[in-house]
Amino acid sequence: MAESAKFHFKLEPLLNKERIYEEECVVRLRAVQEIFLNEKIELENINKRKLASQSELASKKRLKITATELATYEDYFVNLAVSMDVSKSRIQEISIALNTVQEELIGIVKKRKGLEKLRDKWEEEHKEYLEHLSNKEMDDIGMIKFNNKLVDENGQD
Repeated sequence: MAESAKFHFKLEPLLNKERIYEEECVVRLRAVQEIFLNEKIELENINKRKLASQSELASKKRLKITATELATYEDYFVNLAVSMDVSKSRIQEISIALNTVQEELIGIVKKRKGLEKLRDKWEEEHKEYLEHLSNKEMDDIGMIKFNNKLVDENGQD
């Protein structure tokens, strides 16, 4: 019977390649997200150190503080400000990279889903074709039996 004809999607290698690209992109996205989160945590830690040092300085100012200690705090705050600026800059760069990877992933997913829809459509068309062939074959068998029956009836008369 015709149903033994198996469906073969000609674009399956391309679909498999897109799935591999998608997996690779997801891995890259996770890596960039991890870097992004680590950098945000680092910025929060710098900010916490700054706030702790500022409150420590405020309490020391009430008690009297030497000029050297004040200069040391001032240098420390300048270094913290530089570190915060660098961290914010890195966060911005990582954010851009994160958006780029996300957009790339969206494109890959759209392409993969399009190929999967195409495969499903072609597979459905293939099933309909096989069903049509099967019905045609059954009709042919029925017609042959009917003709044979007519021939037998006419031959016996």
